[in-house]
Amino acid sequence: MYSANASPLRILILEDDMIDGQQIKRMLSRSSLVLDRIELTDYLENGLQLLAVQDLDIILLDLNLPDSNGLATLKSIENTCPSVAKIVITGEGDEQLGLQAVAQGAQDYLIKGGFDANTLIRAIHYSLERKKSEKALRESKSQLDAMLESLGDPMIMVDKALCIIWTNEANTNLFGDDAIGNQCHMFYHDEETPCTSESSAIIQAFQDGGAHSCDALMTDKNDRQRYFHWTANAALRDKEGKPTTVIAIGRDITDRKTAEESIRSAYNEVERANHELKEMQSQVVQSEKLASIGQLAAGVAHEMNTPVGFVSCNFETLESYLKKILELLDMYEVLARCVEASDKNHRLETLKRIKEAKVKMRFDEILGDLQGLFEDSREGLGRVTSIIQNLRDFSRIDQACDLAEYNLNEGIKTTLTVARNEVKYDAEVKTEFGDVPTVFCNAGQINQVFLNILVNAVQAIRSQERETPGTILIRTYSTDTDVVCEIQDNGPGISEDKLPRIFDPFFTTKPAGKGTGLGLSVSYDIIVNKHKGQIWVDSNSNEGTKFTITLPLTVAATDNADAESIPAGG
Repeated sequence: MYSANASPLRILILEDDMIDGQQIKRMLSRSSLVLDRIELTDYLENGLQLLAVQDLDIILLDLNLPDSNGLATLKSIENTCPSVAKIVITGEGDEQLGLQAVAQGAQDYLIKGGFDANTLIRAIHYSLERKKSEKALRESKSQLDAMLESLGDPMIMVDKALCIIWTNEANTNLFGDDAIGNQCHMFYHDEETPCTSESSAIIQAFQDGGAHSCDALMTDKNDRQRYFHWTANAALRDKEGKPTTVIAIGRDITDRKTAEESIRSAYNEVERANHELKEMQSQVVQSEKLASIGQLAAGVAHEMNTPVGFVSCNFETLESYLKKILELLDMYEVLARCVEASDKNHRLETLKRIKEAKVKMRFDEILGDLQGLFEDSREGLGRVTSIIQNLRDFSRIDQACDLAEYNLNEGIKTTLTVARNEVKYDAEVKTEFGDVPTVFCNAGQINQVFLNILVNAVQAIRSQERETPGTILIRTYSTDTDVVCEIQDNGPGISEDKLPRIFDPFFTTKPAGKGTGLGLSVSYDIIVNKHKGQIWVDSNSNEGTKFTITLPLTVAATDNADAESIPAGG
């Protein structure tokens, strides 16, 4: 309401009937209103002149003046001073005109002869407050419009028919000025049918009234394709709370999408390079394995050569013995026929020849030697079988990709058998096997770890060119959580500056051409990554080296299908 403490009011009365005008002026003068001045005139032109030179607060306006008539009078006043409150005074029976005047900008209307001083004062209070509210609303709207127009992101408002009813300047700058009145799918995508609800945030917002977002590839007015992230939400709702209009704002994410594509492309390139690197590493490891197999095969061949040699010699002797036995049997066959013929002289002669042949053949010695030949051959075949079994146990070909029960001591024994020829000329191996429980692991991989460390130790000792063999001590024992293997040599050791890199791929302490540096790297991968164990090294120059390997008593099953074997001596 209008306050008595407010500034005095300045009022203009535009009335063609001066008597009515004077009466209204008297009503105002006698009221409780605080007044500054009251101007009264009967011509629109005079009123406009007063408005041009004076600041007024409210106008009491008769629409029918000598020089203007009807709503045109209100329009002239509104154009001249839109910020001044206006009360239209109509003649009796012109109530409809008063309503039209309010719709055209007046704050209220009164009917001549139908109001008194109290009604006039109430109308003035109401009109002044309404004008203030309109001004505040207009300012808020201007601020909101300015804010929306200042946004660099395009904004649109869409009705239930998906027609665009409003856009901001950013949308016009990006997509053109003919958006309003077009359906959004037609304007932005040149499509006859609307987008699906899954791909349109606007349609989803109409469906459930919530906020939704989506990404869309769009073409701007310069035919440049851009990605936008659109967020849509209900702007207006009906009485049931269902959206009648939806407002959507789009954020240009072209740079982000381009960056994502670049990152995706770079990632694919890295994946390709990584795949090529793995293939290259696999080829290097395979090359090392072939060289290692050649080295070990020579040793195994040497170990098998002795039993195979004497078994072969025994078979030659057995073949010679068998010829003599068959020859003697033929003579006995002749004797048998002589017995059947009852020719005594012939029988005696044949028997004599048989006895002489037995003496000549040393048949008794042959019979005595046969048992020894069979025993030697059985031993030789047993040794070959044992070597083959140890090779099979070492590689565990039948369990190449599986976890199975494994005894640490037995694994080391088979590894020593395989590496015997590599070791025996340079080092003496001593074992101190503890009572260790079985563990679950990939036996072939663990055996190859032992082989790799064992051959490395032998090669280190050999590099010293010492007169007496070196010593390699292998100890096994168990703790509450692990089984442990220590492999210690009295070779040249490893310098302190090289120890931190000992498990790095392609790092080797050997001379150029003597190793690839993959053995201990892959050993680390098998023990730590594939079996969740530990491996570390203690060493000092000229004091030997000790590798310690632990395997947990309980190991979760892991996928070892793609595990690489370790090249011995790598």
